Amino acid sequence: MTTTVQLNSEQEEIRGVARSFLQSRLPSDKVRELAGTDEGFEAGDWSEIAELGWTSIAIPEERGGAGYTLIERCLLLEEMGRVLYGGPFLSSAVLASDSLLLVADSERGGDLLAGIAEGSVRATLVAAGDLLAGTDPAGAVRASASAGEGWALDGDCGLVLDALSAELLLAAARLEDGSLGLFAVEAGAAGVEREAAATVDETRRTGTVRFAGASAERLDDGSDTERALREVLDRGAISLAAEIAGGTRRAIEMTVAYMHEREQFGGPIGRFQALKHRLADLHVAADAAREATYSAADAALAGDPQLSLAAAAAKAAAAECFVRTGAEAVQLHGGIGFTEEHDIGLFYKRALVCAPLLGSPLAQYERIAAGLDV
Repeated sequence: MTTTVQLNSEQEEIRGVARSFLQSRLPSDKVRELAGTDEGFEAGDWSEIAELGWTSIAIPEERGGAGYTLIERCLLLEEMGRVLYGGPFLSSAVLASDSLLLVADSERGGDLLAGIAEGSVRATLVAAGDLLAGTDPAGAVRASASAGEGWALDGDCGLVLDALSAELLLAAARLEDGSLGLFAVEAGAAGVEREAAATVDETRRTGTVRFAGASAERLDDGSDTERALREVLDRGAISLAAEIAGGTRRAIEMTVAYMHEREQFGGPIGRFQALKHRLADLHVAADAAREATYSAADAALAGDPQLSLAAAAAKAAAAECFVRTGAEAVQLHGGIGFTEEHDIGLFYKRALVCAPLLGSPLAQYERIAAGLDV
């Protein structure tokens, strides 16, 4: 892989362990088998992922985590993208974990974070209206004070990652005074309505969530919650971009291998210059998107005030490249690429769902333009 992203020996080891584990657990026939189940992943695999420390990898040691950074988490997500992992890592170990880490710096938040870190609690973030990541982190969800010190949530939440398998919902909601709060809601509580939502990507689970007077516990202290939640969504976009980078690279590798095997006019089709040009363009775009992803991760670690722009650029570049690669890969595989039997179609479907997830490329470009005042 040609890239200027440099990994140290420990990071290379993390990536190597992740690739070995995921490839052994999730060959393509297993991915297809899991795609036909309600959960979309195996509990045993999730337990092993937690034992490996992946669910706590980006949590500081002082808060019960492994003490690594967003960079190392992105390496894991790249490898997950290569095998089309469908478990709740992005929802629980990324979005929910970061929400508690950045917004809920309290004893209660710490207790919930510990459960996520050890993999005993699967959580998901309900924010931004739905997976399309609107401009308001609360979307249509509203919070009102109920009897005692409790809160009640109302509103349609739209699409939510792993809505049905999550045991805990972390919901962003707008209060009556217009401020933003982060609330914990038990997934099976009264007033929580959840339904499965089918997408073209069978390998990842989503659902719709609606609150109708659901009892909630407030986790934030009301100070800087909106800025912190926007940073959570930015870090989520960077993490998703890393997963996309892995899927894109794997789709390219599969296509290169096929073009060496498929023969036409007395030789492999990979020898044709026009096809070489198409693959070269995909390689360049994939490397550029990966560079943007790790540049944005560096910006997050450095506390760069332009993080939102870097995250938007990474997500837009990665999503556009994945969709383009998926479409090209299907075509370059010829007729077999359009069949359900070939795995390349699974990558194209994942690309189509990843593109709008946490903000479409168009939405990201609009954020960049607004941020640059152009």
